[in-house]
Amino acid sequence: MLAVIFLAASILLMPLRSSWAFLEQFAGGLTLEKEKQIGEEFLMEIQQFIPLVEDPFLTSYLNRLGQRLVTQLGPQPFKYRFFIIDDPTMNAFAVPGGYIFITTGMIRQTEREGELAAVLAHEISHVYARHMSKTMEKARVTNIATLIAGMASIFLGGALAQPLLVGSMAAGASSMLKYSRDYEREADSLGFKWLSKAGYNPRDMTSIFSKMGKQRWFEGGNIPVYLSTHPDVDSRLVELSNQLSRYQESPRQDLNSSDYKYFAIRVDAACGNPHQLLRRMTQDSARNPQDPAIHYGKALALAKLEQTDQALGEFNEALKLSPGNALIQRDLAIYYFNRNRYPEAQKLLEVLSQRTPQDDVILYYLGRIYLERKQTDRALPLFEKVHQLNPTFSEVYYNLGTLYGEKGQLGRAHYYLGYYSLKTKAYHTALFHFRKALSSLSPSDVHYAEVRRQVTRLEKMRIKVQN
Repeated sequence: MLAVIFLAASILLMPLRSSWAFLEQFAGGLTLEKEKQIGEEFLMEIQQFIPLVEDPFLTSYLNRLGQRLVTQLGPQPFKYRFFIIDDPTMNAFAVPGGYIFITTGMIRQTEREGELAAVLAHEISHVYARHMSKTMEKARVTNIATLIAGMASIFLGGALAQPLLVGSMAAGASSMLKYSRDYEREADSLGFKWLSKAGYNPRDMTSIFSKMGKQRWFEGGNIPVYLSTHPDVDSRLVELSNQLSRYQESPRQDLNSSDYKYFAIRVDAACGNPHQLLRRMTQDSARNPQDPAIHYGKALALAKLEQTDQALGEFNEALKLSPGNALIQRDLAIYYFNRNRYPEAQKLLEVLSQRTPQDDVILYYLGRIYLERKQTDRALPLFEKVHQLNPTFSEVYYNLGTLYGEKGQLGRAHYYLGYYSLKTKAYHTALFHFRKALSSLSPSDVHYAEVRRQVTRLEKMRIKVQN
């Protein structure tokens, strides 16, 4: 069924025209709906040029951490989503509508989960206080293309932003869209509050900001992008220190999760040089041979280098040092899965799914095994749960579309394939699927209103599909 759907799409689709052929005016100020639209369009545009990390462990961990902080805010008009950009520069930023981005370079600056949480809490606060939206209104930038190019110029800088710039209007807009010092101080104060309410030590905010300030001296006179968009770090550190001195709440149990160390290692495995990772892990192992995380890192590096026997040996050594470690067992199961050793992978994943039923990565790979074994009735509910747990997990949209297509539920098949096409930047294919979903779904279906919204949005972008 999936092949039929995509064959029909390939026959019917016309070449994609420019996404920015339209210039929608923002008369009457920025409503919450317009903020959501800006965020969606920004994500759609940058993912055509900027490498977003798709590793399920990494996206799942970051989104769980982000949602723990968002919970402290109370009811929100946005669904906050968190993304990792594969880029070595130190950067993090937020755009209207609840979209938070952080680079692998910034992640590598952190030493514990609290410091990573502090960066996210600061960016969440910019969205919460609607800082960019207020700045846009003051700047009187009147169309989406200029707004997005201006934000890209500010937040990404340099070569990363270049493909998104659309002429002098964007350059002019970028100079007017930078955060004021007052907005930065407010984001610091609010971030401090969310961080402490979530149970982290607020000193982690001052420690990561201190590192950012010191980074200036290692940049050869060039100001890092993050510091150019988040100015006046030194004076803000003084204010944070004063806020810390007034902090009266009794310290809670330290929330710095042991998962962070594995997350940081996996960032290097997924986005870095495996030879360098292996060299570093080998050196660390000589100093601390009993650390299971080091053997885990060696296993990931060796697996990426296709040194399979050695990788398996390091996985087993890590588990010998940390029996029952779910993170190590999960990656060992994925190692088996990627090498078509399904019985071993399934045995591990079924045990893990009972122990940690909210782990979307475990559920996803277990669903993949059931799919390989043609056990579609067992796979489908797992993929649905993965989608609920982690909406940024793009691969699961493809699996859901496939399964619903095989079951003849074409409305839902096209719905999920439409979202998969959005995630993979095939916008003309997305419009094709959303139109098909709209014609197949009942108006009472829970997905109907969202499908209609996507059709309207893509049609405004003048994306054409030949009927």
